Amino acid sequence: MVTDKPLAGQRILVTRPQAQSEHLIDLIQQAGGEAINFPVISILPLAAENWCSLNLEQIDWLIFVSRNAVDAFSSGWKQDLPTQLKLAAVGDGTASAMREAGLPVDCQPEISNGSEGLLKMPAMQAMDGKQVLIVRGVGGRELLADTLTDRGATIAYVEVYRRTLAEHGRQACLKAMHADKLICTSVAGLDNLCRILAEYRAELFCKPLVVVSERIRDHARTLGFRWVEVSADASDTAVLNTLIEMDKQHGKQ
Repeated sequence: MVTDKPLAGQRILVTRPQAQSEHLIDLIQQAGGEAINFPVISILPLAAENWCSLNLEQIDWLIFVSRNAVDAFSSGWKQDLPTQLKLAAVGDGTASAMREAGLPVDCQPEISNGSEGLLKMPAMQAMDGKQVLIVRGVGGRELLADTLTDRGATIAYVEVYRRTLAEHGRQACLKAMHADKLICTSVAGLDNLCRILAEYRAELFCKPLVVVSERIRDHARTLGFRWVEVSADASDTAVLNTLIEMDKQHGKQ
């Protein structure tokens, strides 16, 4: 049957953590594609008693770096937030999760491209003397903290979850390798994908890959991926548009 849906007949591998993939999978399916849900990172929330001691009365900005950070924090924090506290998100997905959790969003990037976008916002420029608490998983990038420190802020972290390598059986791995295109939205996700599908690496590296930043693209090329496209930003819509544009530029795979 002839269809005008742009991803008709294509299988797209979605590697995001389970809680972050639902909307993107819906968009792929609406565009006629078959989304293969293959999370490569498992998110394990840390109990609130294992967080560092928090005195939010002394904090000016609370910055969430991901939807996972919002979900884990909102599940563990059971008190009202101080009235002086302002809350920031690194992107649209994080901001949406904050609103779903009943948290205000005082600052988010105009373009959803992670820490880089948030750091461009006017509210993040004059930070001299500001106390900033970054909500994240165990480990992670230091760009946000380093840049705000250079601008005069004092930075602390509260780590509310940890990432582990997802586990998949052989049949799931074989299904993943039937994908026509891949989506990966973090450096850690790329590394995990290559570990999980290690025995298929030669074939894996030949598949078209969509990522959400030049940093991830550069890492993918270092690993050995041959065809890597960067979406305009990290939003689900931008990722979908990149999947579609790949066909327009290079022909159907």
